[in-house]
Formats: sequence, structure tokens, C-alpha cells
Amino acid sequence: MGKKDVIEEKMLRFAAPNLYKKMVETFLAYNIHSYDIYATVVKQEKGFELTLRFSESFSQAVTGFVSFEQAENPDEEVMSFFKETAEKCKNQLISDYYKMIKL
Repeated sequence: MGKKDVIEEKMLRFAAPNLYKKMVETFLAYNIHSYDIYATVVKQEKGFELTLRFSESFSQAVTGFVSFEQAENPDEEVMSFFKETAEKCKNQLISDYYKMIKL
């Protein structure tokens, strides 16, 4: 039997604290609390594969890649990714809210 590759997904908060801090700051600007986002990373050869999950039951996901340098010192590309994702999250939370009201 061959050795299976294990994908080790870690919480962004612990794997890349500087990146997590910038994400939280960006999402707070959209009035989105850190508990509304489930952020994880998978370590790759040249950086992290970043996955941000949101919406009811964290059913929506956005994935991106950040280098180790960007994880330590988030640049404009990373901030743009967070802003776009925050906008999607905000719209989804609003949509979920109106669906709940109509029930």
C-alpha cells in the first residue's frame, strides 16, 4: 500500500496571524464580524492556498493563493482579494437575512 497524501488544513488565525489580522480589519470595515468567516489555509510549496467560507452553514467559499511573503506582509493584491470577498460576503448575508424574514 502506498502512502496517502494528507492535506492539512489549518485555521488562518494560527497559521498566518498577520494575514488574519488584515482580513479581520478589512471585514470589520464592511461590518462583518470575524465569526461570520471561516478562514483556513493549506500550506503549499511557495505559499498558502487560502479559503474563506461564509454564509449560512459556511456554504459559500472563495479560494485564493498568497505567498509566504504576502502572508507576513499583506500587499495591495491581498487586500483587494479581502475587499472583494467581504463585498460578496456582505451581499450574501443580506440575502440570507431577507430569506429568513420571508419564512
